[in-house]
Amino acid sequence: MKQEQLRYFHSQKQSLSIKANKTDFGKIIKDHIGLHSTDYLTPYFSLWARVKNFDPADLFNAISKDKTAVRMRAFRRTVFVVHRENLEIIIGSMILFLDKHKRNNIKDMEKMGMEEGSYERMREDLIKLLRKESPLTTSQIKKKLSSKWSGEWIKASLHLLEFEGMIARIGQRYINDRTIKYGLFEDYIQELKRETFDTEKSLKMLFRKYIQQFGPITVDDFSWWLPLTKTQTKNIIDSMRDDIEEFEFNSNQYLMLKDDYKNLMNLDESKIDFPVVNFLPYEDHFVKAYKIRNWYLSGEIFPKLNIVGTIHMGQIRPSIWVNGAIKGRWEIDFVDAKKTEMKVEIVHLEREISKSKDLTQLIGEQKKELEHFANEKLIPLMKKN
Repeated sequence: MKQEQLRYFHSQKQSLSIKANKTDFGKIIKDHIGLHSTDYLTPYFSLWARVKNFDPADLFNAISKDKTAVRMRAFRRTVFVVHRENLEIIIGSMILFLDKHKRNNIKDMEKMGMEEGSYERMREDLIKLLRKESPLTTSQIKKKLSSKWSGEWIKASLHLLEFEGMIARIGQRYINDRTIKYGLFEDYIQELKRETFDTEKSLKMLFRKYIQQFGPITVDDFSWWLPLTKTQTKNIIDSMRDDIEEFEFNSNQYLMLKDDYKNLMNLDESKIDFPVVNFLPYEDHFVKAYKIRNWYLSGEIFPKLNIVGTIHMGQIRPSIWVNGAIKGRWEIDFVDAKKTEMKVEIVHLEREISKSKDLTQLIGEQKKELEHFANEKLIPLMKKN
């Protein structure tokens, strides 16, 4: 198998070689399991890269009005936008890690002065409050419970309850609204029945969706992405062995669903429609789905995509992809403090790319399209109504 085949196969799976239809934006969210959303704008740019004539109002309404999508803590306790139909398998899988994070959170709160054994009482007070009144902001919750509990303990507990899938982020006034309002998940998404969750089944279903969307993958990739121990990942693979093909590539053992492997190996090189240029945003879910990244990210380009430092460790800045591999970096630059206009700056291009007139022309066209999307469609939704 050639590197070019693998990269084109991934581009097809990710709707990067040919964009999906506008009406399929919800399917993209569902198939891709989660759109990374540490930054509020990332999922909008991720969908712009994959959906023809994407209207950001569609995603905003899905999150804030019709509940098709939910912004929540998920994999690695990071914030994602996930499809409503994936909630059960995501929350069901997260329960597996809850005890460990719960113990760590409680230890941190006790270091801050919380009396030992207080967490469960505070958790019960939080749930009672949100059952009675919701949605409430963090500040409102702190104020209402201030006579009993420290605000910092409440904030830490809210993060844990969110990861547990007990509370949901409810509604936004505009797409970069940083005021988070919480309500109970059972009230917000009523079909979720926690008592019927099957952790083992959820985990297997999540792995199948992951390998289907991001395969070929390694054990290290999935173990890091969820995260799981390698032993736990290998146990899931063993339970699905009849459906999985294993092969060596770039000195690593890779895994795919057997049907996908056949499609990859039967890919006609003469039909690989390169060049393809894509602009993917900060922490795009595809870029972050892998621990082993040498098939799309070279040692030369990595320092240009990663800012060294504790806060930024391991993060991937907005990237320019050429033929299924990262070849440069772009950044957003607002023209004024009120963010009335957005410019896209090309921060870095590999030398071989910058020498090609055809590729630099394609990159310039993508830059203009992205600026048009941002200024004509995205920025109006960033304004307070």
